[in-house]
Amino acid sequence: MRSRFLVAAGLTMAAPLMMAQSSPTPAAPVPATEAPAFPPAIGKEAVTKLAGEIEANFVFPDVAKRYAARLRERLAAGAYDAPADAAALAQLVTADLQAVAPDGHLRMHPPRQPLASGPAGGAPRDYPPLMEQAGMIAPGIAFVRFNAFMGDPKILKDFAAFLDANAGARTLIIDARTHGGGGLEEMDVLFPRIFTRAQPVMVMDTRASVAEQGGPLPFASLVKVDAPKEFHRAEHRVTPASPVSPWSKAKIYYLISGRTGSAAEHLAMVFKGTGRGTLVGVTTAGAGHYGGTMDLPGGFSAFIPFGRSYFPGGDGWEQVGVQPDIAVAPERALVDVLVREGVAPDQAEALSASHMPKGSMEHRQPRPR
Repeated sequence: MRSRFLVAAGLTMAAPLMMAQSSPTPAAPVPATEAPAFPPAIGKEAVTKLAGEIEANFVFPDVAKRYAARLRERLAAGAYDAPADAAALAQLVTADLQAVAPDGHLRMHPPRQPLASGPAGGAPRDYPPLMEQAGMIAPGIAFVRFNAFMGDPKILKDFAAFLDANAGARTLIIDARTHGGGGLEEMDVLFPRIFTRAQPVMVMDTRASVAEQGGPLPFASLVKVDAPKEFHRAEHRVTPASPVSPWSKAKIYYLISGRTGSAAEHLAMVFKGTGRGTLVGVTTAGAGHYGGTMDLPGGFSAFIPFGRSYFPGGDGWEQVGVQPDIAVAPERALVDVLVREGVAPDQAEALSASHMPKGSMEHRQPRPR
């Protein structure tokens, strides 16, 4: 499966395989642009290609066959003969796929429109920083927000510096309420500091046929282990720092919302499964399959999940999300934590207001009934 992996709206990187993620949440609504006109024959060609790619690469072969059969059935019935535009076709195909079996990542995308870039052709202005507001929010309490885990070298360096500079803090608050997903590198900066023993913290099963073509997932903390023949299985493992970091004794709170998805849920499940962190907010998005973006004819593309993640000995979070330990409206999560940690209520309210995410904290799509 030759794919390019979506790292942000309008930004891509070449990688045979990489962990799934959603686009970072926009800081403000982005005005809609008119989808380009396209010949219906090109759209049908794209759907035909998509059916074959899903059948060959979707993580569960039995479900993959059902998806492909549905698209071919709809093609034969003329359902994709005359959509209003490219966006309408992509929405219709996505709805048909989700009707077969809901998946938090699987979808078809219309041809991309140019996005306004930031200075020097950088990230689009409408997207928030990957990491922001890192610092001491109150005496003994460190705070940082992540909007995505992109593995950016500067962000990794800055995150490590933040942790090292504040290693005496008694509490760490990680805000993931607008975190759309990403990879493992940021977690791999954190984990050696907060754990005191080596252990697997996640299992990741990639469809074997995809792994054979593209190679293993490109993260140094993944270790291949035995698996059924249909999967390439890797464990996400922690190796503690030596000497042990002061962070190993700190209390950790992880703020979550219905928008918290994919790799952000990976971290949530690690905290919940190991008991190392306390989740505060509401149930997360339920996007537990990882994959890549496949180019299709006519400029269309599709995100195809080819793997699943789950806590060792447990289940994954696809469609069900990760439940909080402390249930509270996402907008009130930081206030709740600060008060629990001894901050005066009026000060907690003020700090929450000054540290409120700018992006949406709403679930990306309705949960299946």
